[in-house]
Amino acid sequence: PRVAWLAVAVALLAWLAAGAGLDGAALLAVVALLPTPLLLPRAGTAWSLPALAPLLGAVALGPAFVGVAGLARTPARRAGLGAAGFLWLAAAEALSEDRLLFGAPAEVPAPGAWESSLLAAATEALPPFLSTPALAPALVWALFAALVPLAVRGRSLGFDLARGSLWAAALIVTQLALGDLVDPGGLAAHGAVVGPLAALLFAVLATAVRSGLREPFGRVGNPPPADPGDRPLVA
Repeated sequence: PRVAWLAVAVALLAWLAAGAGLDGAALLAVVALLPTPLLLPRAGTAWSLPALAPLLGAVALGPAFVGVAGLARTPARRAGLGAAGFLWLAAAEALSEDRLLFGAPAEVPAPGAWESSLLAAATEALPPFLSTPALAPALVWALFAALVPLAVRGRSLGFDLARGSLWAAALIVTQLALGDLVDPGGLAAHGAVVGPLAALLFAVLATAVRSGLREPFGRVGNPPPADPGDRPLVA
C-alpha cells in the first residue's frame, strides 16, 4: 500500500504541475502530503485517511476527524494521524479559499495569485503558515487524538460519555482559544463546537462496536484486551 500511495501521490503532483500548469498548487500539496509518511511511517493503509479531514470540514465537522484518528493502534499513530489530518485541511483551505475550520492565514493571497507559479507559492502562500500560529492546531489535534482511548474505553457507556464529554469540552475550549490566536477578531472556527461532539459520538459508537465484536471471545475464556486501543478500527 505504501508504494502504491507514493506512486499515486507523485502522479497527482506531476499532473498538477505539468498537466494542469498549477505549479504553486502542487508545491502546497507537497507540503501537506510529505509529512504523512513521516508521521505514520508503518501505517501505509492509513496514509489516505487524512483526506477525511477537509471532507468533514466542508460540512462543518472538521474536528470530528480527531475522533477517527483516536481509534488508531498506538499513541504515536493516533497523534500522527491527527496532525496529518489538520495539515491536509489547512492545505485545502488555502487551495480552495474556503473556511473549513479557521481558514487560511489572512496573509495568504487568493489562490489565483500563486497557484500557477512555483515562485509565488514559495514566497507568498507558504511563509504565512510558518510565520503565524496557523499550524498550531495540528499539535492540538495530535494531542487530543492520542488521548481518545483514555476518555472512551468501551467498558461502560455511562463512563465513556462522562469522560468523553470532558474530552470534547476541552477540545472545544482549546479550539475556540486557538481561533482567537490564529485569526484575532475573525469569524468563529467553523465546526469548533459541533465537530468535537461528532468526534465523541463516533469514538463511543466505534468503541462499542469493537467491544461487541470481542464479546463472544470473552465468553469462551479469552477476555478482551484491557486497552481499547489494542484492536483498532483504524490502522
